[in-house]
Amino acid sequence: MTGDAADVQWDLLSSRGFASRFAGTWVEGGDPDVLAEVLRVDPQSRLECDLATAMRWYEPYSNDDIIWIGEHAPGWTHIISISGLGIWPGPLSEHDRRVFFLEYDDGEEGLHGLTYWRDGTRAGDAGRNSNDPGDLAPLFERHGIESDAFDDGEGELNAYLFLLGQITGRFIDEEWLAASRSLYRIPPNAWADIA
Repeated sequence: MTGDAADVQWDLLSSRGFASRFAGTWVEGGDPDVLAEVLRVDPQSRLECDLATAMRWYEPYSNDDIIWIGEHAPGWTHIISISGLGIWPGPLSEHDRRVFFLEYDDGEEGLHGLTYWRDGTRAGDAGRNSNDPGDLAPLFERHGIESDAFDDGEGELNAYLFLLGQITGRFIDEEWLAASRSLYRIPPNAWADIA
């Protein structure tokens, strides 16, 4: 996917109902079932479904944390926060895994930005409120992303999504959106000792 791919990534997600909020996490390596355990999901809540079905539980900022998790591409797992505030990416990045977390909402903050984690540590931030791109800077340079050239939040979102497609080897497309993944609830206070 080349050319206009950078311009349609966010359109594909927002057309599926994420216009008010999106929180996505890309995790290098790892079995989705094992990563779900790391996230302390309730295994009894598991439902195999497509995104359209998962979106029945879409409720941004709810007290109920619900995730949709599964293979993104060979060697990568993707997690979308369907309901709740989002997941804590640090533990997912342990054992030298790379994790990218992208968050957007239609409130005052708009695009929160892209956060890069590695081996349990935040390794870089990019976005309006970030002044520490850290290890993201060479990734931007390698993949032709000029982080200081964004005209608006949507352009910035598309650029980050396009970057993640280049890094993982898989862009968001209709096939990706139609795939079946696992929907789980995360019990209340599951992260009380970490977050």
